[in-house]
Amino acid sequence: MTRTATRSDGIFAVLTGDIIGSGALSPERLARARAVVLKGVRRFQPRSRRGPGGEPAFFRGDAWQLLTEPARALRTALYICALLRAEIGVGTRISIGIGAVEAINRSQISLSTGEAFTLSGRALDEMSGYFELSGALPQRAAVPGGWFPALLHLCSALVRHWTRRQAEIVSLALLSDNLTHERIARSLKPAVSKQTVSESLAGAGWRALREAVRAFEATDWTGVVQLR
Repeated sequence: MTRTATRSDGIFAVLTGDIIGSGALSPERLARARAVVLKGVRRFQPRSRRGPGGEPAFFRGDAWQLLTEPARALRTALYICALLRAEIGVGTRISIGIGAVEAINRSQISLSTGEAFTLSGRALDEMSGYFELSGALPQRAAVPGGWFPALLHLCSALVRHWTRRQAEIVSLALLSDNLTHERIARSLKPAVSKQTVSESLAGAGWRALREAVRAFEATDWTGVVQLR
């Protein structure tokens, strides 16, 4: 084990993603996309180095990987999707694997080991063109594992039809469940009407997405994904 790697016990979430259509992006736009992913991760990842995985790792030019807490995985994934679509007009595929982690390499998180990494990477490799979000749980999970990718596929069906304005407004709504439509409207530049925010959120399927995020955050993942 390298000096930068530490043994780990517990249940974690690994997000593995790549930029859709990255081959058609200029080096400058691809660099911007990576910066947006980093911005999205930092918004919901604990700032302390004591956080689960620190910064995301970028590899293969358009791919990235993040280790985080299971409860914050879906909100983080949706936020990254929203930011990329709103700020650059590109999509991303993201898979979420939840499970045990054997060793965390904080200097290059993609060099870490454990089933959460394996599940996440495999789910991304197996993702069909119909979806932009997917994931996997270990076979020993306390509930049938099929519901997990199904939930993410349903979220994907909403995400992939967002307009840039809808994505921008959803990104603000994801920051806090307590933000009113009026506050979101005032925070946009230029500011828009409350009605515009309400219509954009309705068109983006926000209420259904918010229920999914809340359920994700309220789940006892240690009980669902039991340690061996």
